[in-house]
Amino acid sequence: MSVRPYRVTRLLFWSLVAVAVVGVPGLAVAKPARTTSGVIYASANHVEGSDLYVSGDLKDKLLGRGAIVYVVQAESGPTPGSVLVKADKITIYTTKGSLTGTGQAIQTFNPDGTSTISDGTYKLTKGTGAYKGHKLSGAFTGTFTEGVYTFNYTGKYK
Repeated sequence: MSVRPYRVTRLLFWSLVAVAVVGVPGLAVAKPARTTSGVIYASANHVEGSDLYVSGDLKDKLLGRGAIVYVVQAESGPTPGSVLVKADKITIYTTKGSLTGTGQAIQTFNPDGTSTISDGTYKLTKGTGAYKGHKLSGAFTGTFTEGVYTFNYTGKYK
């Protein structure tokens, strides 16, 4: 039995139409990263061993308002009067879901009891809810005055 060329062409055409209409599972076009920025206000809650537990609130240009919780450890900084602060777990929560990851920064202590936060970076790579499969990473700076950390950050949301 021979197959006529126009039937093969027609079969191929309709197969392509079916794929276009139904889609191919797992085939996704990557969305470009979106730039965001925000501010976080946070305070220390308590210490357990070498871990300092910190929480606060945030206001993000893309994600809106939310809460933040993180656990940090400090080690010797690059200059006298400074410490390298590492967060093995940072979680932000909004009404749409959460993002979890890591971060670090340099905290430099001033003679008046305030501090300056510099060279901060973060990578939030695990999302839940509307943020499942998404990531947020970037940089931040900040201050510590009267028991409150104020962090200003920028980032890329994917």
